[in-house]
Amino acid sequence: MKLARVLSAVFAGAAFIAVTATGAAAAEEQGRGVDDGFTVATQNDAGYAQYVDYGKGGSGGGNNDDYVEIDDTWADGWDIWVRVTQNGDSHYKEYKRGAWGDVMVWDPFRDNNVKPGDTIEIEVCLLDPDSNQHDECNEHGDVSADG
Repeated sequence: MKLARVLSAVFAGAAFIAVTATGAAAAEEQGRGVDDGFTVATQNDAGYAQYVDYGKGGSGGGNNDDYVEIDDTWADGWDIWVRVTQNGDSHYKEYKRGAWGDVMVWDPFRDNNVKPGDTIEIEVCLLDPDSNQHDECNEHGDVSADG
């Protein structure tokens, strides 16, 4: 009888550990593979910046994790100005005239990586190349689920 109780307790403990481990693994899996990417366009849709969680990256470089694509979608003589902030640390990039129609790939992230829980914010504006004045600005941010 004692042996039966001991074995029952051992099997119950093992089952609890297996269920707990499976639940933890499932919770971990939920965060993995989440596409955290988002796009921010100027208010008039003349340009955009897109945070890419995982994609093809720059040409010839193979797949890449965490970068920004910038594009000027109108041949209007204005440039595109982008500010990317990762947990309060900001970086700026200008998409200069003459590049219209070619997507620029830029990796502004600390250590080339976004970690789970990082806050990513993007602001994108038109930029007058003569006066350096910003116009048609728009911004968006999000918290990364899986980095």
